[in-house]
Amino acid sequence: MLSRNRYALKEWASVCDRLARGEIALLVRKGGLLEVREGFRVEHREFFLFPTRFHEKGRAPDDRVELCLYARVEEEREVRDLERLGRLDGQHAVPREDLERRFRYGREEGVHVLALRAWRLARPHVLDGARAFDGCVSWVDLGRELPVEPSAPALDDDGFRKKLEALRAALGG
Repeated sequence: MLSRNRYALKEWASVCDRLARGEIALLVRKGGLLEVREGFRVEHREFFLFPTRFHEKGRAPDDRVELCLYARVEEEREVRDLERLGRLDGQHAVPREDLERRFRYGREEGVHVLALRAWRLARPHVLDGARAFDGCVSWVDLGRELPVEPSAPALDDDGFRKKLEALRAALGG
């Protein structure tokens, strides 16, 4: 694990909360409006999670954000079959209706599924002026390196192994 990092992945605040509680370990990504041409790609294997309410219904984006989670991509899958993607129901936090819309969005059907190993931070990083990071992009350069000080994994080793096995059973491999 890196000791410092300057990158964050934007994700719905409600999804970050579920990752922090160890309820899920999968993210389903398509890419933001500004990424449609190339689509989503994993630019960084380790990153902070940047909770956003930008696309959450009835929520205004905050100008102050707390980075409470750090994550590492343990496995990445590209899924181009909606039926196969449906086998992951209950393993991620995206409602079915949003999942199908995300799957069909853009030039090509499909999404990226990321298995994340997540850690709660001992000391969250508070970012004032977070609206400067608004925009439909997945990745954020925080402008400076921040210390990575995990306090505890969101899931213990056995719990994470089970989530990874469930992903592999659903998609093969």
